[in-house]
Amino acid sequence: MSYSRIFRHYLRPEVQREISEYCRGRWVGILCEKQGENGRRILVRYHGRHRKPLTISSPEDFKNLISYYRRLMPRSIYATANIYGRLEREEDVATIDNVAACTPTWDIDNRLEDWDATREAVKEILGFLQQNSVSESVSVKFSGEGAHVQIHPYAISEEVRSKHNPLDLAYALVEYVRVKLQPKIVDLTLKFKAESLRVDNEIDPQRLFVCPLSVHKELDTVAVFINPEELDDFTPEEARLGKPVKHWEGWRQYREGEADRLAEQALQTVGGYPGTYRRPRRRKHPPLDRQILKFLSQG
Repeated sequence: MSYSRIFRHYLRPEVQREISEYCRGRWVGILCEKQGENGRRILVRYHGRHRKPLTISSPEDFKNLISYYRRLMPRSIYATANIYGRLEREEDVATIDNVAACTPTWDIDNRLEDWDATREAVKEILGFLQQNSVSESVSVKFSGEGAHVQIHPYAISEEVRSKHNPLDLAYALVEYVRVKLQPKIVDLTLKFKAESLRVDNEIDPQRLFVCPLSVHKELDTVAVFINPEELDDFTPEEARLGKPVKHWEGWRQYREGEADRLAEQALQTVGGYPGTYRRPRRRKHPPLDRQILKFLSQG
């Protein structure tokens, strides 16, 4: 696939609008086609020599970043589940104390060919949430291969987020539902013979999730939000790069406090994020930063 198709996709105004609105307040990552010295594709997470966490707050921001890093051939756009209070310095992402809200997200990993099994796993999660009075703040994202089910971060009220760290709340909520539904996911794996089907809890301090209307990291597909009520009507063919894709803009909607009870119940049952998050060691001249600057200065 010619890279020019991807670049043209990111120049579309509706793509710039959706990505920038989704990314606002989140720490962004741009996965590029260019490879670093280690043979892996470059993931840009900081901007400039002062290592400011990468952010996108407006369509103009996004357009400028895509143009600035064009030599690296940006392919996929990611953003954290976390929404931060500030994102000006590297230190702002070095602690979870700066997390203002976090998006509970179930990562349904599966092969594209087994979309039927993925869809049924999504339905199980939606059904469980609805049984627990969480329905107005829920959205479904086709990731380009699998799917994400997410609860709007502000469906957990400010009052509850002031009492518990938002990352702990999101981690516990995702894990609580995942464990409750694990037997049903196993049944779906057997029923559809979908050996790759998994529902994972990927909530951690720096985890990135694909943005809506981002191109998939490997496939010729685009991530799109799906109206949960129209899930049965969606097919991955509707999200092929280069085609007019059907994308649901209702991912913005939520009811504040809708997820409070379930989040607090999950936190009491599961506990918070189990890992530790230490301040990273800073280096004056990080090797990846040097490689990025080298690519950008070529030509």
